[in-house]
Amino acid sequence: MATASAAVHGVAPRARARWRRDASRDPVAGHHRASIARASPPTTPSSASMSRPMNKGEIIVVGLGPGNPAQITLEAWSALTADGALVHVRTAKHPTLSGLPAHVALRTFDHVYERTKKLEDVYPTIVKELIDRAVERASEVDEEAADAADASSSSSSSSSSRAIVYAVPGDPCVAENSVNILRAAAPARGVSVRLIPGVSFLEPTLAAVQADLLPSLAVVDAIDAAVSGYAIGISGDAPVLLCQLYSNALASDVKLTLMNQYPEETPVTLVHAAGCDDEIVETLQLCDLDRSEHIDILTSAYIPAIGGVNGVNGAGMESLLDVIVKKRTGGGGGGVGVDGGWLADSAAADGADAGDDPDLEDPDDVSSSSGSFDEAFDSFDFDECIDLECVWSVPDHAEDVAVDALRSAAMNAVAAAASDAPAEVRVDALGKLLAQVGLHVALAVEVGEFAMRDVVAAAIESVRREGTGGDDGEARGS
Repeated sequence: MATASAAVHGVAPRARARWRRDASRDPVAGHHRASIARASPPTTPSSASMSRPMNKGEIIVVGLGPGNPAQITLEAWSALTADGALVHVRTAKHPTLSGLPAHVALRTFDHVYERTKKLEDVYPTIVKELIDRAVERASEVDEEAADAADASSSSSSSSSSRAIVYAVPGDPCVAENSVNILRAAAPARGVSVRLIPGVSFLEPTLAAVQADLLPSLAVVDAIDAAVSGYAIGISGDAPVLLCQLYSNALASDVKLTLMNQYPEETPVTLVHAAGCDDEIVETLQLCDLDRSEHIDILTSAYIPAIGGVNGVNGAGMESLLDVIVKKRTGGGGGGVGVDGGWLADSAAADGADAGDDPDLEDPDDVSSSSGSFDEAFDSFDFDECIDLECVWSVPDHAEDVAVDALRSAAMNAVAAAASDAPAEVRVDALGKLLAQVGLHVALAVEVGEFAMRDVVAAAIESVRREGTGGDDGEARGS
């Protein structure tokens, strides 16, 4: 009766009375309602099925900190030392591991570093093995739970016992490419990934080199730099911190790449075991990067911003575009411009004393070494006067002064190359041409046509397509 009263609570008194009379006169209907109530539980998942995990495995990624066992977080410690935890470490060569209790079972991936021929294959290989092990572990635990359930319905699989632990140096989300690859690959195998943050290598390393993360520190994986012809993400405008510089062989490959972007005498500060009692800080020239006797798994390299050359601030494309915008808006920016270039200066001098030519210490020596320099470009009119201030304030790319400046800069660059001019002359000519390219890009940006990224993308596509027969715009074979 209490159930009936609760069921009709809030119904009008007359309707409630009628409901009671109808129910008492129709025992079959009442029986039907009771049957439905009794049949409802089997249509919902049982408590055992509710506890059964839907994924095929779980990987808990924990950060070991920079190397000092005292710097590991409590949450990471709990995951590593939990009863039955199956812990995989990217490398056993990490001081924090020595502080773990003896009962913690560790499996390492050091064999991957030793057996993998290509550096770029190290992390994908680790991730594949890790996911395979996570699926295997979950399957084993589920089978054990199913066997136990046959004997006792109270037994069920535990989600924590199904998981494996993957421990990485520092913080999982700071310069740990293996974790990025893992997070991208795991969902396709039905494996979930959970991250437990740690203290990264950044804090003690920046303290060691007395630098700050701001305003524009670039953090780059040494392996990525080593396998590149030109390290993406590295610009002389910003300081760089190279991590995972774990061997002298890797340092050698990194050095060769960076010497395409930096002078070989650029100072590089190596920090070994940052934040640990045996921390070592040493500064070498870039050309000697691989000669350190202390390089190991806890080594990072700091390269300060070189800030351009010859007193000019800026060494990247962004700096050039910034100074052009400032020049156009009256915000300063220095004297980036085109003034007719080396050829125009030489023609204007017309035999003047070498001391009058700011670009050439001895123009007679250059002319004698470049032979057909003048003959090759007699048809070019380099005497046309270009108003530099007018160039930088031009409102449209099709204005005569903008077109003339671009043409003059281009012809000077061609002439310098064709005449085998000295390196400093070619640098000057190409720099002035690049300035004019930057100006035309800035003009396009102002009216929303395109940006430098579009020009660079077109250049990359052109290089990839060259020689492949991809005239239709498709980079076949790239």
